[in-house]
Amino acid sequence: MWLPFAMTTVATANGALQGQDNPGCTAFLGIPFAESPVGPLRWAPPIPAREWEGVRDATTYGSAPWQPTGGPLDGLVPGMGSDDQSDDCLNLNVWTPSIDGSRPVLVWIHGGAFSLGAGSLSVYNGSRLAAATNTVVVTINYRVGALGFLVVDDPSCTPNVGLLDQVAALEWVRDNISAFGGDPDNVTIFGESAGGGSVLSLLAMPAAVGTFQRAIVQSGATDLLLDRERAVLVTEAVARCAGLDRVDVDALRSMSGPDLIAAQAQAAGELFMTVGTMPFHPCVDGVVLPQTWLEAAESGFNPVPVIIGTTRDEMDLFKMFDPAAATLDDAGLRARLGATGKNVDALIDAYVATGTTAPPDVWARVNTDTAMWLHALAIAEARSAHAPTWMYRFDWEASSPEMGAPHGVDIPFPFTTIDVDGWDTFIEDPEQAMSLASVIQRSWADFANDGIPTLGDTEWPAFDRETRSTAIFGRNITVESDPNGQVRQAWNT
Repeated sequence: MWLPFAMTTVATANGALQGQDNPGCTAFLGIPFAESPVGPLRWAPPIPAREWEGVRDATTYGSAPWQPTGGPLDGLVPGMGSDDQSDDCLNLNVWTPSIDGSRPVLVWIHGGAFSLGAGSLSVYNGSRLAAATNTVVVTINYRVGALGFLVVDDPSCTPNVGLLDQVAALEWVRDNISAFGGDPDNVTIFGESAGGGSVLSLLAMPAAVGTFQRAIVQSGATDLLLDRERAVLVTEAVARCAGLDRVDVDALRSMSGPDLIAAQAQAAGELFMTVGTMPFHPCVDGVVLPQTWLEAAESGFNPVPVIIGTTRDEMDLFKMFDPAAATLDDAGLRARLGATGKNVDALIDAYVATGTTAPPDVWARVNTDTAMWLHALAIAEARSAHAPTWMYRFDWEASSPEMGAPHGVDIPFPFTTIDVDGWDTFIEDPEQAMSLASVIQRSWADFANDGIPTLGDTEWPAFDRETRSTAIFGRNITVESDPNGQVRQAWNT
């Protein structure tokens, strides 16, 4: 008989942890993997957590990183915020079916525009994924926003510390996960949105080599990486909004987390026209992140097996940022397409050939294709020359008829958590969606197990430049060769 308050204890390199036994798995929550990044550790690489004496309680989540609330991105998808925030945020969570044995490990990296989120959100609860697939599931925190991605020109500061936090978490997994019944030599990283971008960053980082063996990129391929010039603009804006007349690292380090986040939020508004709507992205700094995601893929760096994909209508989630698009006419569409420098007639003909004709609908497709799909395709093409690569498109729709299958709609599917935190009202036909969620959950777990994703009774061939096999996750699960190939060709000529 299951006892609701039964406890399991494990020994880690830092000390003993007491988790909580649940049906099918045991949860260990709020495990520190690095010291609190305060004072001189702000904008410095993470320091491994100290050892502790006795048995540490691991039955409640740790704090989330400092982040803004109530901004333009807040509330776009359910349950993305966290009220419990502090500097002491570098913690992770583990769900395991048993502390015995040696299972595949799935490490989830949360999204949130590199400015929001936490591994403790209800939708990321790993209990069902672990129990259903006999895997060990880990979710992690990392510094976000200005605290994670500000580039401060000072010898005591390091860029991209949010990415280095992720590496530190993976190093903790490598050194400790065997105590939880996980195989440290069989680790798959996966993430969505900024989490997917984090996966792409880790694939390009020398410091991350060897910390994972496979990777899954959900809606993470964009062109939003910063160069140093734009990163400096972001840093200067944050300092200015913090009331400083220059970038003073000592003054910035002495600020409280909430005060710095307030400056970050104000700076984000000022940077809208120069850097974009999401200015706190990783910077290609030449050291931590020495090259872009595509450059790393083209060079064959860290050639591990990868699954990469997008939702069908990614940018429908952000329509409120462009209200004029809803009434776009043919002349307006042509003007916007003309600004891309591509053949306007060829593009319109290609979209019409795929059944998209109304100017607002064409522009919605253009937004998704140029923001994510074409970038994901380019990375899949490049990586497939060096390592096994699979591609997918997620077609299950949101409940709002204005959205189609938008960015973020796929988040709960690997976890089968569609029924938590309001996701059942965000997703169309949630009960039927659970069937697809079970297939995706199994596919991701099979990929983690042996590097080959499955689709039930449907074969999912690897992607290559000739066949361009793409799994379509919708009401029916199919595999198409070069879906929307006319559009791809029009953009690439």
